[in-house]
Amino acid sequence: MKLTTFLNLSGGVDSTYYLWKWLTDNPDERILVHHCLYFERRVRHEKDACERILEYLTDHGLTNFKYVETAMQKGTLKGKVLDIEAMCGISSIVVKNHPSVHNVLLSYCAEESPPLNMHIKGGGTMDNFNTTHRYFRINKVMELITERNFNYICYRGSDGGLLSKKEMIHTMPRKLFDLTWYCRRPNGDKPCGSCHTCKKVRKAFR
Repeated sequence: MKLTTFLNLSGGVDSTYYLWKWLTDNPDERILVHHCLYFERRVRHEKDACERILEYLTDHGLTNFKYVETAMQKGTLKGKVLDIEAMCGISSIVVKNHPSVHNVLLSYCAEESPPLNMHIKGGGTMDNFNTTHRYFRINKVMELITERNFNYICYRGSDGGLLSKKEMIHTMPRKLFDLTWYCRRPNGDKPCGSCHTCKKVRKAFR
């Protein structure tokens, strides 16, 4: 099977749901899964979560993926470097080495994401999205580095808008959700419970 699709897997709820959903719905296609080790204090928790998630998927027969792991340190860069900006640059290089990839899963949820033009149903070119938001400008970088265009896919919820984190949590297998890591500021080996992602997941789970 050719690699047709790309996903950045963080180990969090959104990217885990997108990977599980895509693998389940597309058994005859193969997806390139990328995890970037961005060296903040949550790095070990995210890496462990990705390994647990991929092991779970493999054990359940969802094996049509190729996993790539890269790492980045801020080094001598000055100023604030957002993880999504760093990840986009590295992802672009990873994707460039796989010319058969033509889909990109944008694992956004309704609670955290920029607005999309509502006429998009599941996918579209970059021109179809709200390109004024920095998230989409960052994804545009991938097209410039790889020198090709992609079909961008976002899953829709029951209301026709972006799928909510609540719907993701209550749709994916509970055991799979339990393997995710979403905390930005871990307290030892436990989620802090107070960062913005902890609050959103806790609210969505209830």
